[in-house]
Amino acid sequence: MITVTFYGIFMINQHCVDFNSGVGELHSPRLQPIKENRERVEMMEIIVGILKQKILWIGLAVMILFASVLTIALLGSTINAELKGAPMALVLQDEGVALQSGVELNFGQKIVESVMTSIGGQDNSAFKWTILTDKSEAMDAMNDQKYYGALIIPKDFSKKVMSVTSANQTPGEVEVYVNNGMSQTVANILTQVVGKMETGINDKLRTQLAAQLASATKQTPEIGQSPSKQTSQTASAQAAAMQAQRQMMQNLQQNTLVSFTIDKVNVIPDHSANGNAPVSVTMLAWMTGLISSILLFFVIKKVEQTKKTEKALTIGIQIVCAIAFCFIASLVILIVGNGLLKMTVPNSFEFCLYFTLISFSFFLMQSMLVNGLGAQGIVLVMLVFFFGLPMISLPYEMLSSASKFWLYSWMPLRFGVEVMRDFFYFAGTNMIKPMTSLLSAGAICLVLSFLSVFMPVKKSKTSNLGF
Repeated sequence: MITVTFYGIFMINQHCVDFNSGVGELHSPRLQPIKENRERVEMMEIIVGILKQKILWIGLAVMILFASVLTIALLGSTINAELKGAPMALVLQDEGVALQSGVELNFGQKIVESVMTSIGGQDNSAFKWTILTDKSEAMDAMNDQKYYGALIIPKDFSKKVMSVTSANQTPGEVEVYVNNGMSQTVANILTQVVGKMETGINDKLRTQLAAQLASATKQTPEIGQSPSKQTSQTASAQAAAMQAQRQMMQNLQQNTLVSFTIDKVNVIPDHSANGNAPVSVTMLAWMTGLISSILLFFVIKKVEQTKKTEKALTIGIQIVCAIAFCFIASLVILIVGNGLLKMTVPNSFEFCLYFTLISFSFFLMQSMLVNGLGAQGIVLVMLVFFFGLPMISLPYEMLSSASKFWLYSWMPLRFGVEVMRDFFYFAGTNMIKPMTSLLSAGAICLVLSFLSVFMPVKKSKTSNLGF
């Protein structure tokens, strides 16, 4: 009886509703599928609810657009970068040499012909050669950043090449000057090309000179050609001549006809970020201007401006504060870069001056966009930075035609790089043009900012960014 009673109580508990749980769920195994189906429905409702959120799809579209734009910006100008038409100087001073047969040879001219067409049997479109007659002209042009390098063929070049036929053989020497400060990338390419050039030119001149010697040998009567006309003395002389010819041919194959010596001008010093110091400093100047423009934008927007004089005053305050910010940033970068990181800085005062001018010019451009467009202006400034960064890191001759025309021609970052490159590596002799362009653009933006005073002013403290 007791057993039956306990069994009945147990069965009742299995099928009753558990109200103590607070959810009123049935624990019967028969009702488990219903519970699981309800959970699946609830999960599907959550998923559908998330997928119906417009912000999800808007965010996905923004991410796709953002990734596409940045990919084009960062890789579009560099993914197929190839050096084309880098200007080079070629100075020909060789006076040539006359053979005993009366034939005149000018091996310097042959080198010019080889260099203008191909190097080591390879296409020479990477460089665009300009023939000059004076070495000093080429050196001055490199200091003016007109050429990435120069090849100098001296007056006695052909005579030294022909000395291969004598006991005191001295190879013809070609002087190669690499304009290191103009571009470390092109300097490395040119150094590699010179090795191929030396091998190719030696092979070509060796073949041509061998043909000349062979031609001269054929013009000499061979031994036994006319026995009736030859004496023992003539035969001995001819034998000696033949031996000399064979020795010259052997020397020709074993010795070097032309050697290249490489010297660097406008050398990039140590602790200069492998020649990237101008680019790095320009990037810092751009970010200094951007941070200053955004910071001052928020500060000024907290002040209600209802009159034109008040708005003009706020613009003036922005300018004064920006100059102070840019100068302080130049001091910080100088202390950290030169003092802590040991970056080579030619002149501390000039560095602060040029950095302040560059970053302040950037600020004038950026603040005009930020003050006028708000968030859209900030996005535009960042796009200019992302599109410009890859281009200023490469020499102009490695950019695509589209990048040169549509972006590089007006990109403000490149003027900053040109100023800083001239300061770091060229003693500041060529910065007038890029600095003038930069300051002129800044002045135009400053005038436009003051003209915005005459635009209607909304009596609201809400900023253009929506805050």
